Order: sequence, then structure tokens, then C-alpha cells
Amino acid sequence: MIITTEKVRFYETDMMGIVHHSNQIRWFECGRCAYFDAAGLDLFELMDEGILFPIKNITCDYINPINFNDVIDIETRLTKLTRAQMVFTYRIVRHDDGTLLCVGTSQNVFTYKENNRVARLPDRHFNKFKELYEADKAAVQAVPDRG
Repeated sequence: MIITTEKVRFYETDMMGIVHHSNQIRWFECGRCAYFDAAGLDLFELMDEGILFPIKNITCDYINPINFNDVIDIETRLTKLTRAQMVFTYRIVRHDDGTLLCVGTSQNVFTYKENNRVARLPDRHFNKFKELYEADKAAVQAVPDRG
């Protein structure tokens, strides 16, 4: 899991003083980009090779409001990996007290820039993701079940 911390800015709130619902999707993107960085993969390098990474679908369940000046942790985990797609899950929690604020998922596919057809990641890129993905899966399995 990759954790990214953000402080809510005033312009991210609505007239009710609560974060506008579109920002959670932006924060999910921050988490995805941090995951790419942690894997040692540069999105611009992929784009230079003619490979894009569009979102096929995204979900967000809003659980508790997020307010101006809240410090939040964006927890990003890769839950499915193939050469053609990745599925991420997200949890946003209040940094100070661990309150769960929202959860979500995104499915991203790799496509060729010139024709939008599905691309398969070459080994040099795929193996970087696979290494981080496998380490994350092992860490999750090592946590005892509290149920």
C-alpha cells in the first residue's frame, strides 16, 4: 500500500464548507501517480513509447465529510494486475484520528496512443509493477485476521 498525505485547501470546498465530491477522484489520481513512482515507472516514459493509461471505470463511496484544513491520508493499493490492466482500491482517512472518509476503486487499461487498442505492457515495465504488487499482497496476508 502506498500512502499519500494531503491537506485540504479552501478552494477544494463547496459553499457548505465541505470538500466538493470531485476532489476525491483527484486524490485517487494522486495515489495512482504515487504508486507509479513507488514502482519506479514514469508515465511520461510510457507515453513516449506510445502507451496510454486511461481509466475504464471508477467508483467512490462517500462515507464522512471532509472539511477545509483536514489532513488526509490517501491509501492506494493495487488489487489486480495484468499486462493490459490494473485495478486500484483507495481509502481516504483523516490523518489525525483515522476516521474513514471514503473508499473507491479504479480500473485502468493500457492502450496504444495511435489507435486506442489494448496494449500489453513490456516486461521491463510490467515487472516493476509486479514486484510492488507481490510485496503488497504478502504484507496484507501477513496481517492477522481480527474477525
